[in-house]
Amino acid sequence: MLPVTVTDPYTVERSPLMRKALPLVLSLVAAACVDPVTPERSVQEPLLSSGAGDAAAELSAQMDATNATLAASGAGYRLAVAEFLTQDGAEAAGTTILQKDLGNKQLSADFVPRDPRRTGWSGLFGSTDDISYAIDQTTDAVPTGNLVSAAAATAAIVRGMDSWDAASCSTLPLTRNSDFGLDVGLVAFQLSGGAIGSPFVFADVQHAGWRDLNFAGGVLGVTFTFVFTDNGVATDIDNNKKADVAFREIYYDPSWVWRIDGNIDIESVAAHEAGHGLSQAHFGNIVQRNDGSFDASPRAVMNAFYNGPFAALAGTDLGGHCSNWAAWPNQ
Repeated sequence: MLPVTVTDPYTVERSPLMRKALPLVLSLVAAACVDPVTPERSVQEPLLSSGAGDAAAELSAQMDATNATLAASGAGYRLAVAEFLTQDGAEAAGTTILQKDLGNKQLSADFVPRDPRRTGWSGLFGSTDDISYAIDQTTDAVPTGNLVSAAAATAAIVRGMDSWDAASCSTLPLTRNSDFGLDVGLVAFQLSGGAIGSPFVFADVQHAGWRDLNFAGGVLGVTFTFVFTDNGVATDIDNNKKADVAFREIYYDPSWVWRIDGNIDIESVAAHEAGHGLSQAHFGNIVQRNDGSFDASPRAVMNAFYNGPFAALAGTDLGGHCSNWAAWPNQ
């Protein structure tokens, strides 16, 4: 079990980039590999590894350890929920882990239009009417195995974001912020005791790269959701029955060999995780065939598992996006 050391960002810096109201909920949603062709594994190890084994047990133990450390440090946020999916053949096809000692069990969370608390990382560079994103451009920008260049990987992530930005039903602007040449990743920063990652928040949706973390159970990508809190309870300042998202952070697992337009396709996974970054959940019916493999109906970017390259948004993807963002920022 990876020891968890948390450096409280309050003691690291005082700029508007780290707001006083920090996260309560850490939501982990992952695409799982079920492609009938076994994906290649990279031999390169990440800096922080959860190791092999039961993903649910590891995450549960890590959540408990993290919350104990956070409580002892007096931090104003907690780890409350983890959602993850695993690859074909794993014992747990999908699990939700809930902590039992938090005052607010809201699982739904979304951005608040014109939220002044996001000014530090969104409005500081543009407008809180926008949803901003940043992409790690340090060594994390190069997938393990080095079969894809940093420039090609970044371009694939941008295309994944652009797919959502192009949805005609919404005027939601997705704008890219600078990473300032720093190692993006608050989760990695906390878990490493400040050795990697960064205490700074650069955007509403942060693509933190490939090198810092990996996850058990065949996970390809993970999206963490941080929500604003007040006295340890998630806020809902717009009274929409959803917790208020502060920012989201995406990691790509370095245990796989990543490719462009191949298995495992960066753009396809980036589009999927970006969907989570924009408050979309998984959907589609999952069917297990007689040979034990899985299929999804209807086929969509936001299916609950990865089944080969699929980056173009389907009707169901657009339907989910439009239902949430069509009226932004006036909902």
